[in-house]
Amino acid sequence: MSDIMFNFPGNQQQEYLTKEQIKKSTPLVFAEAPTNPGVSNKYLFVNTETIIDDLAKLGWFPVQAAQRKARKKEGTIYSKHMVVFQNPEIKITSADNDNAFPRLILTNSHDGMQSFRFSVGIFRLVCSNGLIVADDKFSDFKIKHKGYTFEELRNVVKQAVSDLPGRVKVMNSMRTRKLSTEEMNKLALDAMLLRAGINPDSTKADDYDYDEETIEDILEPKREADKGNDLWTIFNVVQEKIVNGEFHAALKGAKVRKVRKIQSFEKNIEVNKELFKLATSYL
Repeated sequence: MSDIMFNFPGNQQQEYLTKEQIKKSTPLVFAEAPTNPGVSNKYLFVNTETIIDDLAKLGWFPVQAAQRKARKKEGTIYSKHMVVFQNPEIKITSADNDNAFPRLILTNSHDGMQSFRFSVGIFRLVCSNGLIVADDKFSDFKIKHKGYTFEELRNVVKQAVSDLPGRVKVMNSMRTRKLSTEEMNKLALDAMLLRAGINPDSTKADDYDYDEETIEDILEPKREADKGNDLWTIFNVVQEKIVNGEFHAALKGAKVRKVRKIQSFEKNIEVNKELFKLATSYL
């Protein structure tokens, strides 16, 4: 399964996507009716364009959009899409210039099967890379179609913003947690397993032992600013490699293959969340 992706240019953080740009890559945002004719009569159709307009009133603007590529024009496979928002007035600053913007990640479908779902992400300016913050302390926010109001959206945004200090506290705790070589290797190995959809604690994981070169490649930083052995630095190095690929990997005794970028926005979100949970388990 592949996606149509429209990425926000990393070197132009203050420019936002226009509706015309979004319409080219993610036309489902502008659907005028539910894509599933069998939806409940309690279903209140609210297209994603309405959310874009309402979030703009609250200072949040689209920076990325994607939709699931359809294999056929019926069913839920044609409905899932994502829009990512950023607020120019809200920024996480760091003493070492590792500044970042919080982001709201909206996923939606017009098939009557799902609610509007919001997750919180972090966009690091130093590497133009985004990650999704999720662990047992922080949950996603949902709005059911049958109950959507601007006031409820305002409350979701307010709750997400009020949670940011707690999320920053977790990030700061990760900065002070130093990892041993064994812990870094384990984190890299478990991250590869998560990308493959394997629970690192399962018996199935015992059959997936990547060679030393693979682990070293995952842990090799792409830039000087990402050198270090603290949990936050190692997590970001690993996360960027696991999500964006462009490195070589091999199970012990197996053929080396090039790991490619995750193309599906749904898998990207899922893997990002699992990686963050994995990293925070070291706190």
